[in-house]
Amino acid sequence: MNRQESLEFFKSFPFWEHMTAGEQELLLSNTRELHYEAGKAVQTGECHCLGTLFLLKGILRVYLLSAQGKEATLYRLRDGDICTLSGSCVLSAITFDVQIDAETDCDVLLLPAAIFSKLMEQNIYVENFFYKMTTEHFSDVISGIERTFFLSLPQRIAAFLLDESAEAGSENLTITQENLARSIGSAREAVSRALKQLSQEGCIELSRGGICLRDKSKLYQMLNTF
Repeated sequence: MNRQESLEFFKSFPFWEHMTAGEQELLLSNTRELHYEAGKAVQTGECHCLGTLFLLKGILRVYLLSAQGKEATLYRLRDGDICTLSGSCVLSAITFDVQIDAETDCDVLLLPAAIFSKLMEQNIYVENFFYKMTTEHFSDVISGIERTFFLSLPQRIAAFLLDESAEAGSENLTITQENLARSIGSAREAVSRALKQLSQEGCIELSRGGICLRDKSKLYQMLNTF
């Protein structure tokens, strides 16, 4: 992405018109374009405050990792989304660190934490925008918590598959059972058993590295029992 493309990109955000010429230049001159291949770690415990990530293309998974290695997915980001928790050290209300992985090949723009912090301090419109974005992401976190506590494992899988199908615009999903288990925060063995059950009931069809939704009405019916 060249400078003109970056300019057009950032002009679409509501805070842009409220920035001084110096702040706009600070943003444009310090933003870097990065590429992550599928499966690569974007942010880990060793490097826990990159800055703000503007996702141009791909899917990022944001999750917590326990000392025992157990993962809990918070939410996933797609084309056009902004990851503010990658700059959590700048947000005073955020007191925990997250892990971020690229689920697919991803192209992102990175605004380093130091520059992000400076713009937040100087411009209240920038600060308000990014706190608003963080708040919106937490609605996804709460939704995930509700599913974990109130839905059975087959229901959680059904909800996940339906969401993925809606996002992809297709009944054929390219996802491994291991990645599905990681995404909903469950053990692979338990997910495998639940998928076999759904397959036997005619809801889905399993293939190597993929899942096809055969009967969405049955999957929705499962969720209606919630």
